[in-house]
Amino acid sequence: MPDRLSQFLTLLALALALGSARAAEPAPPAKPEAKPEGDPAAILRAYFAEADAAKRPALAARFAAVAPKSWDDLKKMLHEAAPRPPLPAGRHTFEAKPEGGAAPVKYLLRVPEGYAGEPARGWPLIVSSLYKLAGGPEPSMDAIEGWLGADRDRYLIAVAQPPRDGPFEPDRAYLEHPLHVLADVRQRANIDSDRILLMGHLKSGYLAWVTALFSPGEWAASVPIMSRPFTEAGAIGCTLYMPNVLNLAIQAHWGAEHLDANQKEGNGPLSREAAAELARLGARKFEGIEYPGEGRIGHVNTDRLRPFVAAARRDPFPAECRLIFHRLFQGRNYYVRATAAAKPEFEFRARHAFKPVAGESPEKALRNLIVREAYELTARMPPGANTLTVLARNLREIEIELSAERLDFTKPIRITANSRAVQWNKPLDYAELLETARRTGDFERLIGGRLKMPVPAGPTQPLAP
Repeated sequence: MPDRLSQFLTLLALALALGSARAAEPAPPAKPEAKPEGDPAAILRAYFAEADAAKRPALAARFAAVAPKSWDDLKKMLHEAAPRPPLPAGRHTFEAKPEGGAAPVKYLLRVPEGYAGEPARGWPLIVSSLYKLAGGPEPSMDAIEGWLGADRDRYLIAVAQPPRDGPFEPDRAYLEHPLHVLADVRQRANIDSDRILLMGHLKSGYLAWVTALFSPGEWAASVPIMSRPFTEAGAIGCTLYMPNVLNLAIQAHWGAEHLDANQKEGNGPLSREAAAELARLGARKFEGIEYPGEGRIGHVNTDRLRPFVAAARRDPFPAECRLIFHRLFQGRNYYVRATAAAKPEFEFRARHAFKPVAGESPEKALRNLIVREAYELTARMPPGANTLTVLARNLREIEIELSAERLDFTKPIRITANSRAVQWNKPLDYAELLETARRTGDFERLIGGRLKMPVPAGPTQPLAP
């Protein structure tokens, strides 16, 4: 009996000792919280590779669940994920094939050494056009390289063939061919869309002015050399359209005595008029460089050109922007686009009957007619207000792109077009954001929502500058 009791007490002590030892062991680690499945970079690559548009929304929804919290991280991820063919250093000839029936555009693209080194970083791009078809793009490319000097290896440079030979005409074929080239380069190369510049001299300088006037939201800057704002409105356009580029950096170079044989007023005097109007409007990003005593400039002031080009950056969503235009296709005002007009387009070449009021010159009366017949879009998006207001004239419908970065989609967004107000109560739309980025190749301008709005009758008089 004592032996059995002794054995029982021994076993009990052993059990207690084992229990105490187990209690002292650390507890197993807590099970980590479940995370949404999927690598965002892999999902983005699959999104860009998916040719079936019907399948891409599901990929966008998967990406939304694991998207990075930083917009800068998202932009880097877009740059890395977008598929591009190999693009070795050197000069390459390509052809842009625009949609909508526009003629193909041939262009020469210069790729610097070291271009492919950082896939998460886009490169700045300079877009220009040939001065004339004879000689091809090489002389124009050589001229731009010379102006940039050692800085040339910091940029991709595209020089495009104009739609036809002969005198410059400010029609759609001319104004849009740099946009076609830009769209094609974005699909081939890794571009920083906040650092795209227009540049040109003489005939291509007209293009650097006019393309910027009617698509200011695509560019960081424009550098027209030996040219003026050459539009359908003639000399009137050198002041009329200047509100369009108040958010755009422009460095214009002109000879004070520049008057070609086929010109009545000359690039020099009309460039001064444009500069004076921009000063009157309070333009902070315009720099005019006049060369006293010169006609066609023999030497460009590269000491001022190079730092200007290096510093240029686009604001894709300015707090306020105004656009004056006479063709519906020109109605691209940063984040608001004209989609339907309330009146026919003004025909500059037609005969128009108008009466000057008492004491008014015929020239002033013609200007007033052209101003009255214009379409106008003014957009305002005050920082932190979560509102977007559009004032439109002579338009029936607009399309608005809502900034993913500048607007808070967790709160109502108030949108007003003339007297019509609506409230956007939807979350940020990653399907729209990714589809826009995939289509345009613009990874710096993130669109969180899109809507079309009918425009009630607005002001009949031109909007105040």
